[in-house]
Amino acid sequence: MSVIRKKPTFGRRSLLRGILGGAAVGVSLPILEIAMNESGTAFADGSGFPTRYMTWFWGNGVHPVGWGPDTPSALPLTDPAFPWTDLWEPLRRLAPKLSFVTGFDVKTPGQYPHDSGIAGILSGAPLTADAKIWQRPTIDQIIADEIGGETLYKSLHLAGTDFTKAIAHRGPNDRLPSEPSPLAIYEQLFTAGFRLPGEGGVVDPSLALRRSVLDAVADDSRRMQARLGRADQRRLDQHFTAIREIELRLRRLEEDPPNYAACARPEMPPGELPPDERGRPDTDEHNRLMAELTAMAFACDQTRVITYMLSPPVSDVVFPVGDLDVIDDGNRLLKGHHDLTHNEPDPAMPKVREIVIYIMERLATYMEILDSVPEGDGTLLDHSLVLGTSDSSNPRLHSLEYYPIVLFGGADGKLKMNAQIDGSRDNASRVMMTLLRAMGVDRATFGMDAGLVNDGYGDLEA
Repeated sequence: MSVIRKKPTFGRRSLLRGILGGAAVGVSLPILEIAMNESGTAFADGSGFPTRYMTWFWGNGVHPVGWGPDTPSALPLTDPAFPWTDLWEPLRRLAPKLSFVTGFDVKTPGQYPHDSGIAGILSGAPLTADAKIWQRPTIDQIIADEIGGETLYKSLHLAGTDFTKAIAHRGPNDRLPSEPSPLAIYEQLFTAGFRLPGEGGVVDPSLALRRSVLDAVADDSRRMQARLGRADQRRLDQHFTAIREIELRLRRLEEDPPNYAACARPEMPPGELPPDERGRPDTDEHNRLMAELTAMAFACDQTRVITYMLSPPVSDVVFPVGDLDVIDDGNRLLKGHHDLTHNEPDPAMPKVREIVIYIMERLATYMEILDSVPEGDGTLLDHSLVLGTSDSSNPRLHSLEYYPIVLFGGADGKLKMNAQIDGSRDNASRVMMTLLRAMGVDRATFGMDAGLVNDGYGDLEA
């Protein structure tokens, strides 16, 4: 009589366990075939690779002509007859793993140029009329609350130029500034406390004590709440949130790293990136370094949520694009991006057009680096959802209609890729609601006032 032996199941955090000097010890295992399913696409315990989320943002909108074909196309992006425009052309090589989402409007008021657009698309809520305060959390923070609890960092916030403006907000007066230094991000993620899968290391014995101290402080602080007004209670709650995240981070440092085969310690980036001979920032290299750090932060499961701001709104970054000189009172001057969107003499704005094409090339490079990391029979990009967007459509008019939205990765097959999906002037908040559901966030609504929605956009779903 034959006996059917059940294949043993090993999780991605399985350890070799033993006793050393009377104490229990464990050594992490690399990813083994026995830990995978038959096809190698997921772990045998059913956990799969985690789905990551990223907002990839650029300031100052797009060009009003050529952001998509004049008539939306139902053809797949990979069809030879699909009507690619010059603004979209840099992304063509990623066509199977992207979708252009067109024809959606941000419905919240645009009383503050640029800033209203960011708040409207990312939070679905208007800024307060008196102080430009964000009233709702951004989509990345909603997702981080759902999926960020298992990683060292709930979310990370990077910049591709030397600006620290926040595009991520937890709520009113709770902004998360962007970090522009690749070296600072490297030191945060891959130096003290970082261990590769299977790599031994000595856990700092002070971590447990530090967690205990935080617990004691938090308990004492909570007793204060009954004595505080509503505004102070909100501030204290934000403080508690920060303390809890530190506590969780300390606990993660005591754990063994997850066994993701693609995880590797990246090369240390330089402390400074010198400008070119004309004083323009090296945004090519800055963007590449941040993409590589993002890839390994995701691959090593340091975080599952990242926001990246190539350039902030109203920024006059002088991108290294062709000839951006403008003759002004007989003088040849280099002009920045925002300046050109309003003051380029030619109404066709050819220099702004060049800049948008350059930005799309940087976006393509970033996505290709994520797509170069293998995971199972797919890639890191396949196991991700990336939202590319800006602060307006037509930057000269600060328009919120026909808002620029590009999606990559598809969230493990949950969203339709290789397509142009047109919303016929529907509410852009419905796109955000669809993204939340693709990331496993169960919410009844998204946004507020004119940006409030209670359903997603079905044509986006795979």
